Amino acid sequence: MALPALNPDNLFESYKRFCYIFGQSFDRNPNRDITKLIYQADLEMTPGMFTSLWLVTSVMSALLMMSLSSAILLLPQSPLYTESPFIYILLITLIGAGASAIGFPFYLQNEIENKKRDIDKQIPYALAFMSILASSGATPLEIIRRLSREDYGQISNEFRKVLFRVDILGEDVVTAMNGLVHNTPSDLFRDICVDLTNIIYGGGGLKSYLETKSKELMAIRRQTYKEFVESLAIFGEGYLGGVVMTLTLAILGIVISGALGIELGPFEPKDLFKYLIYLIIPLINIVFLQMLSVKYSTNP
Repeated sequence: MALPALNPDNLFESYKRFCYIFGQSFDRNPNRDITKLIYQADLEMTPGMFTSLWLVTSVMSALLMMSLSSAILLLPQSPLYTESPFIYILLITLIGAGASAIGFPFYLQNEIENKKRDIDKQIPYALAFMSILASSGATPLEIIRRLSREDYGQISNEFRKVLFRVDILGEDVVTAMNGLVHNTPSDLFRDICVDLTNIIYGGGGLKSYLETKSKELMAIRRQTYKEFVESLAIFGEGYLGGVVMTLTLAILGIVISGALGIELGPFEPKDLFKYLIYLIIPLINIVFLQMLSVKYSTNP
């Protein structure tokens, strides 16, 4: 009789239920900061579930790393056997627990940051679509309802939350929009939602506001892309003119020195060539890529 195939989703759900046994008490008095982060990241779990997953996974990771390190360092037949392994076991255990403990908040922040970038990317196009709807005489609620059915990424998802609070929870549009203002991760989208809420509350001016804001953001996006391309070209020229040329001259110098028998300090040319190829060049490229990552990490 064939065994049923294991479903990873079912295994994860079972694991979450197991973790929640130890974390049910967290939902009785949930942490507001964790609740807001979970809401912003669109995770379908309660704060108690997330907290229990976080704690239980960290403990299990520590136990797993302790067991593996003990098996490797305490068995006499192991090539890594040592007579004083406890410091190493403790260090490996702390590394495993720390990696799990840091991984959960990092995942949460990464999901929120990805959502923020998607919202900022789609805002100009969503506003242009909203201005077309406003020019046809649609009301603010009709515009929100229509946009929630379109594919504008996380903006559509955010407006679906507004409609959920209006249609299911029975709130008015202003209250639902205020909830969106307090929970969206994008500062730009928050400002636009504040303006939309004021327009809905006060009435009038929706069409002109959307047209003006859409043109303004489109102009900013074009200028941003222009500056991005120009700065990236400067980095490319610097890499070709500085890094590549310098490394090429260094390789030629080592090859010529080896052919002529010239000593280069305490190193032989062949050893220096190995250090250059396998250590210095990868390190320079990693540093350069890290510089690019830091430079453009917040670029829209």
